[in-house]
Amino acid sequence: MSRDAIPVEVKRAVLVEAGHRCAIPACRATTTEIAHIVPWAETHDNSFENLIALCPNCHTRFDQKKEIDRASIKMYKHNLGILNNRYGEFERRLFEVLAKSGERVFVLGAAGDLMVANAVKDGFFEDKKVEGMGFFVRGSNGFERNFPMTFTYWVTDAGVEFIKRFASGQDIA
Repeated sequence: MSRDAIPVEVKRAVLVEAGHRCAIPACRATTTEIAHIVPWAETHDNSFENLIALCPNCHTRFDQKKEIDRASIKMYKHNLGILNNRYGEFERRLFEVLAKSGERVFVLGAAGDLMVANAVKDGFFEDKKVEGMGFFVRGSNGFERNFPMTFTYWVTDAGVEFIKRFASGQDIA
C-alpha cells in the first residue's frame, strides 16, 4: 500500500508549531522533516497529532537508530502545545539560553517586563527591582513618571526546575 501524502495544511501546522525548527529543545536545528510519532505503517495516520517536526539527524535517531524513544517524542509534542499556548517566542528562546548557560540572573532592556510577563506570572522569574537607567517624563498637567529602561531578573528555583524539564524533554505541565 502506498503512503498517502501529508496534506499541505497539516504539514504547515506541524512546522509552525515547532517554529520551523527541530522540536527537540536540545537540538532546535532549522532544517526539518516531518516525522510520524506512531509509524504510518502501523496507523496510516497523517494527522497533526501524530506528526512532529524533527531535523534529519533526530529523525534518523528516532525512526531508524531508536536512540530516541516514542515516549520522549510524545513528550516533546506535548510540551510544544504548552509552550506555544503560554509563552512567547522570546520567553522560549530565553528558556533555551538559560538551559545551556545555567545562569540565574539576566538583564533585559526596555519592555523586558512585557517579554517575560507569563514566566514571571508563573513564578519562574522574579524581578529584582534593581535601579538602572530610566526615562523620566513630566507632563504639563503635573504628570511625572520614571519609566525603567532595564529590568534585572532572578531565575527562581521553580524556574530552574521548569527549564531543566523543558531542556530534557520531561513533562512541563
